[in-house]
Amino acid sequence: MSNEEIWIASFMAPPRESGPSDLEALSLREDLRIMPLQRDIRGLLEDLPSLGAVDCTTGNAGAVCTRREAVRTVLPMAEGTTLLGDPGGLRWLEASWRHSAAVLSRGDDFTDTPPCLLFFGETGRLAHQITLPDPAAWDAFADLVRRHHGCWNCLRPRAEGPGAPASSGCPIWLLRDAWCGSASDRDLDIRLRALGLDRLLALRALEGLYTTPIPVADLASLLEGLADSGLPVHAQIGNRHCTQVLEAPIDGLTFAPGSWTLRIAGATLRITPSSLASVWSVVQPRPDGERHRFECYDACGEGVLALSSPQDPCPLVHAGWQRAIGRLEGGRGLA
Repeated sequence: MSNEEIWIASFMAPPRESGPSDLEALSLREDLRIMPLQRDIRGLLEDLPSLGAVDCTTGNAGAVCTRREAVRTVLPMAEGTTLLGDPGGLRWLEASWRHSAAVLSRGDDFTDTPPCLLFFGETGRLAHQITLPDPAAWDAFADLVRRHHGCWNCLRPRAEGPGAPASSGCPIWLLRDAWCGSASDRDLDIRLRALGLDRLLALRALEGLYTTPIPVADLASLLEGLADSGLPVHAQIGNRHCTQVLEAPIDGLTFAPGSWTLRIAGATLRITPSSLASVWSVVQPRPDGERHRFECYDACGEGVLALSSPQDPCPLVHAGWQRAIGRLEGGRGLA
């Protein structure tokens, strides 16, 4: 197994109840040179554009997304979040990101182990990976590592503690106010956290009102219809520390046993359908009309993938999405 395959397997592995974290397992690799980076996260992120085009990978237990891009935007947001990327594929890097390391091969074979930056959450779970595909960027990478080189104390994760239990005692009217009053998906998450609710619990509470569970096979039908139509798709893939956002038509779609592969916005998105424990058709009222999206979750209740129409669709795109949703619901006898 190549190192790239090992990193992808780390993204797709379920959370460990025991044993070493992704970060601790990395520190045991004797075949790699591992250089801790300082926790001066702002300075490190601001230097990413100097690397030129890089391969950016993020994912979770059910989906992994890789996109080659030159980082052009590094923008601090509220609550310690950072927005980085380019216009076709932005990433939200959450404040819960804590640890970073530069990884190189101990030998001279650049192709087997291209240099990369690995980003980890506070408990050592792999959150994001940036790999250099071009040896010409080696000098810029070495300069970045020299400027931000840290010590092993910078890579000391805290133990995984029990998460705060989600509350089921929230009055439905408060949940409905939060659902209908949110201005964006991220705003909705903030409102739900304030109510002590996770996203999946909210979907279950609103079933029949704004949400409907659907079979995984319906998601495959939806993807096929969207790929054939050429309609732009707004996709979000990631984990609790990093979220990749893509918005473009689906350029390619293949179904293989145990794996679906999408090409969108220059990115390769690999989905493992067996890891999708639930898929939901979701309607969220907005001042300018309802927004429809499809959300996927794994067996632990973690978000895997969300698909929707673009944030500000033109009338033709909006009508096209309405037809795609209508065909899906009609096939299930819901129209």
